[in-house]
Amino acid sequence: MNLLLSFLLFAVAFQLNAIGIVDGAFATIVDSGEEECFSFRAPSNVESTISGNYDCLDDEIPPNPIGVILYDSKQTPLWRSQPRASEGAFSIRGSGKFELCIQNGRQGSDDFAADADGIDRQVGFAIRVIPPPSRGPGEEAGPDNRLTSHLLDLSAKMMEGLHTMGDHQEYMRERENRHSALADTTLSRIMQWTVLEAIVLILISCGQVLYLKKFFEQRRYL
Repeated sequence: MNLLLSFLLFAVAFQLNAIGIVDGAFATIVDSGEEECFSFRAPSNVESTISGNYDCLDDEIPPNPIGVILYDSKQTPLWRSQPRASEGAFSIRGSGKFELCIQNGRQGSDDFAADADGIDRQVGFAIRVIPPPSRGPGEEAGPDNRLTSHLLDLSAKMMEGLHTMGDHQEYMRERENRHSALADTTLSRIMQWTVLEAIVLILISCGQVLYLKKFFEQRRYL
């Protein structure tokens, strides 16, 4: 893992630990047989909605070894991805410290991910911690207040869905950037080979002309 990638991972980990409310999408490269974990905190005095998702950005590589697990502060798994799934999403309620781990290959006795195959993979992931809306001490008493609370919960779920859609659009843009870079590299190599082929053809043509000229000059002297 190069120095720039290490710095980016440190910056992501610092952001997840330093800010009070986590809200963002990130991407990381997980080496084959390794695991990358990211810690973050939710407010400890209330139960917040903790949601997120992940997506394997390498479309041409099978996602079988990828496994994603969400742990609480006691390292108890709260959610884990489906075996051999290229994407997934989670939404739970809780408080305190959490840790999202992305593994590229089976780790220890875990059997929901396939064995490492020697291929590094890029994974996009998003984490959001949304505290509950503040309510007064008597806001749950009347039916209007309960209806308002229900509507707030529905709007929060709708916003969660919109955030997930936005995350996948970011992942699609990342794929487009990767494919564009690959296309540019392929085009550059094709142009290089085309120029090299033209130079070789020109040299062969010049050699043939010189050979024929020398051949006819020898015939004329004879």
